[in-house]
Amino acid sequence: MIFRPLDETISRHIDYYWIVEDSNALFGASTSLHAYPGITPDMIIVLDGFYTYNYFGTKMKQSKSMLFSFIQRDIQLDLSSLRSFILIKFKSRALSSLQPFVEYSSKEIMENPVHFSDTAFDGSISQLHKRLKNFSETEIVPFLDDWFLSYYKKEREGFVVEMAEEICPDFNLQKIMEATNYSYSTIERYFKRETGLTPKKFQTLKRFKSAVTEICATKNNDWMKYVSDYKYYDQAHFIKDIKKHARITPNQLLETPSFLSFRPKV
Repeated sequence: MIFRPLDETISRHIDYYWIVEDSNALFGASTSLHAYPGITPDMIIVLDGFYTYNYFGTKMKQSKSMLFSFIQRDIQLDLSSLRSFILIKFKSRALSSLQPFVEYSSKEIMENPVHFSDTAFDGSISQLHKRLKNFSETEIVPFLDDWFLSYYKKEREGFVVEMAEEICPDFNLQKIMEATNYSYSTIERYFKRETGLTPKKFQTLKRFKSAVTEICATKNNDWMKYVSDYKYYDQAHFIKDIKKHARITPNQLLETPSFLSFRPKV
């Protein structure tokens, strides 16, 4: 079940809470799934069971809740032993959607983006499952809203959040420069500080993840459609970009079980 945050402040930074009570019914035989690089921080709260993931050649078994603040390359997930969980999807603004809740700089987070979660939120992430395990769905949402609010600091919001909500939701750099009269170098400084990425890298990952999400959802192999829709130079550029970030070709992507195929499209 999908639930939006009830609190307006939290909804500025978090898209939804995805509560899965029976992951076996959801994933079926698809126990080995791939997750790809992108600009969406995710937080997984384990309610029952454990999962394993393979990242940069290291295989980890995990029963505690984790914050995946930024994925630099693909991750292979085995969810066969994860019976129930909550996935928290932050806004697709890279680290800027996370920054209002943590005291770490984007540079500090990017140095170790997965294991950073051990100390994020004062280390209380790992204790969440104990408090949420016996809650009803109607109790979980206000609890999570209040939990995030207890860490929220408005002064940690910045330029990128303002761009997303008021000036240029699609992050078109030319529009941003025209609206703000800022130079590219100034915008780059803000983006790097708040998201951990340059504007160019942010836009590249945003386009890649949008294309991959559509491929996984539709299984459409008309590559020229993606070239046109996502403004790649040509088909060779599109294929090269997919291979660079997913480490497989678009054709292989169609045959690879992906977490994107199951997560809600809202």
